[in-house]
Amino acid sequence: MARRVQTVNFLVVCLGLSALVGCSKKSSEPPFVSISGSVTLDEKPLADGFLYFKTIETGALERFDITNGEFQGKAQVGKRRVEICCNRPKKVIIDGAEVEVRDNIIDPSFNIESKLTAEVTLEGSNRFKFDVKKK
Repeated sequence: MARRVQTVNFLVVCLGLSALVGCSKKSSEPPFVSISGSVTLDEKPLADGFLYFKTIETGALERFDITNGEFQGKAQVGKRRVEICCNRPKKVIIDGAEVEVRDNIIDPSFNIESKLTAEVTLEGSNRFKFDVKKK
């Protein structure tokens, strides 16, 4: 009986240690840092919209709302692809019926075909400025 208690105690200690070791693993994902910036549309502050910071290789994605030409939040460190959107209502005809849809007024070269990038760093201002055009 005493041997069985020692075995159970040993197993409990081993399980506890393995749980602690498992919890101490460091994440391999880049850390998040504060960022901010401005967006102009045809040289004027973009009234409202949103933008994405994307890491194409990993699928990491953060969305930031744009208000009065400004955005802020937290983003992962690293080189990020930037996509900027500004949706407005648009009426279209579908199967003979008029339907209202959302239309992105920003040129595709600044969103779905974007070449814009931002290098988010651990230190530094991490303030970005983007100038976009209407489509």
